[in-house]
Amino acid sequence: MIKNLLSTIALVSAALMANAQSFTATYSFAATTTVSGTTDPSPSPTATGVTFGSFSAVGTSTASSGAGRFSFNTWSLGATTTVDTYSTMTGALSTNQYYEVTLTPVSGNDVTLTSITFGARRSGTGIRNYALRSSASGYAANLPASVISNTNISVVGTNEFFWNFDATPTSADQLGSVVSLSGANYTNFTNPITFRFYAWNAEAVTGTFSIDNVTFIGSTSVTTGLGKVSFDLNSNLNVYPVPSHDGVLYIETKNAQDVNKIEVLDVLGNLVLSTTKNESKVKLNLADMPNGNYFVRIHSGNSVSTKKIVVIK
Repeated sequence: MIKNLLSTIALVSAALMANAQSFTATYSFAATTTVSGTTDPSPSPTATGVTFGSFSAVGTSTASSGAGRFSFNTWSLGATTTVDTYSTMTGALSTNQYYEVTLTPVSGNDVTLTSITFGARRSGTGIRNYALRSSASGYAANLPASVISNTNISVVGTNEFFWNFDATPTSADQLGSVVSLSGANYTNFTNPITFRFYAWNAEAVTGTFSIDNVTFIGSTSVTTGLGKVSFDLNSNLNVYPVPSHDGVLYIETKNAQDVNKIEVLDVLGNLVLSTTKNESKVKLNLADMPNGNYFVRIHSGNSVSTKKIVVIK
């Protein structure tokens, strides 16, 4: 019986892998002008299974300082002209000033995000610090920050980007700001997530903070018909480990009668196997299967739970 279950999972694993749609979605702000207001009028990027909202500026000036990028001023102060020592900066992140954008999974899909990359720019009296936060954590903490191939920007404090040199030319975007996303908040999520770009330690109220080519990298997958619900429908039922790093997965109950049926479904929710479980602990060995997502639906009494299993070897 279990061999039949594994055989069926092997057959649908290729479809599950094909179901994942990778995307690299970039905001170019091509239509932003000095009179376009606080919401970017540019067409948002598109990707299968996710809707990308428009960027908006909150708590800042009412007009972009330049065209073709998202650039506003009136950020909180705290830096001094020609001074490049971070410890001398007196300003702090204001939770009332930010750029924000919302990503919404399309019904019947979930989204996984891995990173955000973008270019930044400041005027001669512009901001010296910036950071990203998201609604997934209630905007309580800066998201993990790093810099690639740009010595003009560094990471200081707790995931704060820092503009190292006040004299750095600002006529072009400084590339290389990267935010890494991982964990449950950004894996297979089905609810909207809003990201906020904060900036502070400006040298003057007229100093600007610009962002451009903001790129979200991730993937989507179809969940329609899989009946996804919280797995903890029965305290006697357990599936582990999730994710599996060696391809071995266990479905375990205190009583073999707790589970009366195990089903495997394809990515469209079509039933491809239905079998009765008669053991209190079932070992599924997916070690020979490709890395990816697997779906198993478990019936326990009147409860039904669908679990997306992730294999990352």
